[in-house]
Amino acid sequence: MRAFYGRLARLPGFSLVVLGVFFAASIIVVFLVDLQARHHAALSEAKKATLNIAEILAEHTALTFEGIDRTLLEAERIREDSLSGKYATPEAANTALRLLKKASSIVVAVGWTDAAGNLLAHSYDPTPPRGNVSDMPHFTAQRDQANSQLFISPPYLSAVTGKWFTAASRRLSNADGSFAGVAIAPLDPTHFTQVYRAIDVGKGGSVLLLHRAGTGRVLAREPAIKGAIGKSFADSPLVSEYLPKSEAGSYETIGVIDGIARIAGYKAVPGLPLVLVITYARSEVLGPWRQHLYMVGPLVAMIVGVILLGTFRIVRQTNSLAVKTRILERTNMQFDAALSNMSLGLCLFDANKNLVVSNGRFREMYGFPEELVRPGTPLPRMLQALKDRGKHDLSIDGDVQEIPTKQKQIFMSADGRVILIQRRPIADGGWVATHEDITEQKRAQRLLTDKAAELERINMRFDAAMNNMSQGLSLFDSKQRIILSNARYAEIYHLSEEQVKPGTTLRQIIEYRRAERTNCEMAADVLVDVKLKLEKEVQELVDGRLISMTRHLMPNEGWLATHEDVTAQKHREQLLAAKAAELEQTNERFDIALGNMSQGLCMFDGAKRLVVWNDRYAELYQLPAALLKVGTPHEAIIADRVSRGILKGGTSEPAIRKKIAELGQHSTDSSSARVDEFADGRLMLVTRQPMKDGGWVATHEDITERRRAEAEIVHLARHDALTGLANRTLFTEKLEEASKRLGRHDSGFAVVMLDLDKFKTINDTLGHPAGDRMLVEFAQRLKASTRETDVVARLGGDEFAIIQDGGPNPQEGAIVLALRIIDAIAQPFDLNGHQASIGTSIGIALAPEHGVDPEDLLRKADLALYDAKTGGRNDFRLFQSEMIEAAHSQTVLANELRDAIARNEFELHYQPVVDAKTRQMRGAEALVRWRHPSKGLISPDQFIPLAEATGLILPLGEWILRQACTDAASWPAHLKITVNISAVQVSKGNLLDVMLDILMETGLSPERLELEVTETALLENATAHLGTIRQLKNLGISMALDDFGTGYSTASYLTNFPFDRIKIDKSFVQGVPNRRDCAAVVSSVLALACGLGIATTAEGVETEGQFEYLQAAGVDLVQGFLFGRPVPLSEFCLDVAVSFGDSSDGKSCTGIVTAGR
Repeated sequence: MRAFYGRLARLPGFSLVVLGVFFAASIIVVFLVDLQARHHAALSEAKKATLNIAEILAEHTALTFEGIDRTLLEAERIREDSLSGKYATPEAANTALRLLKKASSIVVAVGWTDAAGNLLAHSYDPTPPRGNVSDMPHFTAQRDQANSQLFISPPYLSAVTGKWFTAASRRLSNADGSFAGVAIAPLDPTHFTQVYRAIDVGKGGSVLLLHRAGTGRVLAREPAIKGAIGKSFADSPLVSEYLPKSEAGSYETIGVIDGIARIAGYKAVPGLPLVLVITYARSEVLGPWRQHLYMVGPLVAMIVGVILLGTFRIVRQTNSLAVKTRILERTNMQFDAALSNMSLGLCLFDANKNLVVSNGRFREMYGFPEELVRPGTPLPRMLQALKDRGKHDLSIDGDVQEIPTKQKQIFMSADGRVILIQRRPIADGGWVATHEDITEQKRAQRLLTDKAAELERINMRFDAAMNNMSQGLSLFDSKQRIILSNARYAEIYHLSEEQVKPGTTLRQIIEYRRAERTNCEMAADVLVDVKLKLEKEVQELVDGRLISMTRHLMPNEGWLATHEDVTAQKHREQLLAAKAAELEQTNERFDIALGNMSQGLCMFDGAKRLVVWNDRYAELYQLPAALLKVGTPHEAIIADRVSRGILKGGTSEPAIRKKIAELGQHSTDSSSARVDEFADGRLMLVTRQPMKDGGWVATHEDITERRRAEAEIVHLARHDALTGLANRTLFTEKLEEASKRLGRHDSGFAVVMLDLDKFKTINDTLGHPAGDRMLVEFAQRLKASTRETDVVARLGGDEFAIIQDGGPNPQEGAIVLALRIIDAIAQPFDLNGHQASIGTSIGIALAPEHGVDPEDLLRKADLALYDAKTGGRNDFRLFQSEMIEAAHSQTVLANELRDAIARNEFELHYQPVVDAKTRQMRGAEALVRWRHPSKGLISPDQFIPLAEATGLILPLGEWILRQACTDAASWPAHLKITVNISAVQVSKGNLLDVMLDILMETGLSPERLELEVTETALLENATAHLGTIRQLKNLGISMALDDFGTGYSTASYLTNFPFDRIKIDKSFVQGVPNRRDCAAVVSSVLALACGLGIATTAEGVETEGQFEYLQAAGVDLVQGFLFGRPVPLSEFCLDVAVSFGDSSDGKSCTGIVTAGR
């Protein structure tokens, strides 16, 4: 087959055929690959889209059931209140449950049962469809479990209504933990289908909510199909295959209900027995792919046909020419290949000794140029060229005559190469010769001969060494068989040559020794094991001799052992040991003392020669071994230390001689100490103690770390660990020094206090590591903005301070510095990939203009800082004397505010809210006023910020809500009451519980209450605020976004938060219709609200012109002085069809219906 393809490839025009077919095939392949890629991409995108929608709906389902669970928990609380007697009659509890039920659109009813399943309280009006639910799964499931947790039942068909329901329930327990009944809430699954209807899944697609328990039955499906609810999915791949493996994923399937092939994505709802399944019809997903196939396929077929036809016509024209040239090329190629691929040099000479032909290897071996190997070149000319280049040293004439007669010749070139030449005569009198370079072959033969002779010499020396050793020697392999041994080994253990021949095992040798009584008192098994484990030991033989054996492990797990009779040596050692015991004990104590010293120690005699030293001394100075010997001169050791540059100082010859002279000086009659500084920064404390013979003992201690630790302790005590700036201690010292310098210099200085704006938000959202990174970057920007003479400090948290040398004009310099810092801090911060922007507030006090006492200057700079923060942040303030009085007033006012809450000095004023189309009143906004005993009526902008800062807004806000709901409960049912709430109430208070209690107590319907919150209040912890607002919305309370357009990121709040109404700030309302910018803002807000389906209210309407403009623009509600000023309840008019305006008697409106208490 390979030969066939080879012949085919050599056919004329074959390359053109291949090229044409290749182009045609490439077009087809590209088209098919593109089709496959589009097919795969369409299915992959569909799977990804279904999974994304499933995850979103799963999150929606989880949030829905969180609200249902809160409803059940609230029902439990109502039950507890009922048991405690808070409700006089069961019907009162039912009323509370009905109010609770209104907070959720999915809950059909809510109530609780006793332990027998009898329904004791419920929200049905008037009676429930059945009085006992003991046979229902949501009852039995809670009865059979010990803990109270949310249970979602599978779908069930109501025998009374014929509709499908599911139910959520929680176990109720008595005080002893026994079963007391169930809190139950039947649910309407059509709630989910209403949500799913808004999702476009295309023709044949579907959205399913499945219950995982049991057979996996359908809870909801959109689009609806008869018989789909309650349908079992037990046999579907989702339940049997995919869900057991993963809580989320996508797959292809055939519809269980309608048999349609679909792409499906699923997501299990976390913590609940529910699964969301989103499907697209496979035919719908592949529709664009098929359209592409039908459009592009015919075009590809036409292009391929044209290419193949053109290729065929060209090939026919080239075939005849290719056949004619192939025969000649084949012959030349065979001959050239034979010559070029020979490993030997080849040449052919005729009878006249002229070259006929040669190959490349021949030319390469002798280095002939191209002109010397051309056919016809005479042999003498070639030999002469070799001689000229020093590669040949024989006579030319002799070589020319002898060469034709030598059939085999060894040619030694002048450069040392060895070439074997073999010649064969040819018929016409010439010859053919091969030339082989055998230089390496000859070298290898010589090397092999030399190695054999060397090995023979080594073996002879090894035998002589072994047989003349004073120690016995044995070598064993990994299987404990002896390989070799010497005569001394057999002599020590009285063994014969036969008993130690190669191959004898260790166990056999031990038995032979036992017979000769040259063994030790140990069993053979134990002895073998010990020999394997111990590397060195001394054995006592039965005959009393002591044999020292040393074992060396071999790489192949065998070992080499030496055996020495140390009986006499041990006897001598015992005699010497007794005599040397006392000296050894003394030396041991001395060595231990030297070896364990943390300092280096050295002793020199009177002639300044080294006597004693320890390892630490040698280590500290890296002394070479040649100097560490008794008798080394002190000057030699110092010269080595200085010449190697260990000590700090100059490296010139005079500097080295001076250093040697300094270190060589010492006192002979008194102790001394000095600190040497090394070139690498180390510090060495050298202490000398003279001896009587004129010598001395010196200790050398490395005190580098001690000094560094002391410096670090001093630094840390006066600097901030995080930023490296000065801390409060060092800042206070520098401030006191600056104050003292005032008396000696004319120029003053400035104390600058700084605080990061919204730093807590960074910590809460990005975490404390990001907050620390911001503080470090903030400190670096401060340092970059100040001069080297300025003192920059971190006093704690996000509070910083600067002492600036003011020069001739301290005030101007401080203002320039403040502006420079504000600009520097305004640049975004990169916090591990998060871009964050903050501002800084700055307070400035000048010395001596504002005082010279350090504490007084700090206090005044802090007051200026507080004024900058309350004035809008990201700005600076110079201290003014009025700030002291303002701070005192704030403190007094805070104390009075706390007392005012206890004395009930607050009252509510009401301002009407009017329908822009009919000019009829639709409600009122409650506005708090403080009736101060001595200052009179105080507006909220003077005490509400203070209440929020001190936390008093929580009790005050609860009083406002309760009083407003109480007043509004007696108004006509169509009028709503609007109340402002603070961000502090949303984030720190239990606002949901407070609202439930107030609505239950006052009887006000939740639909008549509207709560306003400003967008600025949502900046911090928006996620937690979103949860609270959703809970209030579930109760039926309306939510309004106040002061819209004056905050930070208004549009994002409208899409993230479920607001019912936008209030257009009066700063824009009062600018229309005269200002184009205000009119543009109002028009944009109205267009945005219209697109999102949110109602609007314009506040601050004071003229008919403003009202007419807003009415024409499409505002829903309006309020302002044009329709009435805020007045107490006793002066507030409630009229459903009046013409509003300021009346002469001071009333808010003219009308005939007056609200009373």
